[in-house]
Amino acid sequence: MLIPFIGYALGCRYIGYVECAGERLTDVLNRTESVVIREAFVESFEDDTVSNLGDGEVDRSILYAVETSGATGEEARRVSTVRHRLQVQIGPYSALGVLHAAPGQMPLPYLTSGGPMIPLSDATLGFTARGSLTLRDVGTLIVNRDLLDWVRASDEQAAAFPGIPVVTDRA
Repeated sequence: MLIPFIGYALGCRYIGYVECAGERLTDVLNRTESVVIREAFVESFEDDTVSNLGDGEVDRSILYAVETSGATGEEARRVSTVRHRLQVQIGPYSALGVLHAAPGQMPLPYLTSGGPMIPLSDATLGFTARGSLTLRDVGTLIVNRDLLDWVRASDEQAAAFPGIPVVTDRA
């Protein structure tokens, strides 16, 4: 099954479709080093340039974030979660969303374990395009943990972010 894909890289975004075969896009991105985008084009944030790629392969390591909709994975694999609001800075992008963690676990487990791509639901992505601030509200935003600049977290959550600067609400 092809699902919509918008991948945010430095100064541009890749738009097209990705084959997921019923999986979540997060799982596809975490198990491969690159992703094939069907019917793809690249939109530059510097000007109005749009380049047609046809079917193109993009290395996961250049993607700061990925916006998606569509497959939510297998119903049988879903578990009850606790929602945690999270703000991150990933290169030129700011994101605010909800991270889901298992009850009783450290609130932000995905940032120290699992693959590098972390899904945030009910997210807002902010970036500059053509000299103007752009805000996009998305159902699911997948952020690249390897490219995080900082995370806003409480003191108790800060331990979940070794090697990543943590910004707290404390003055």
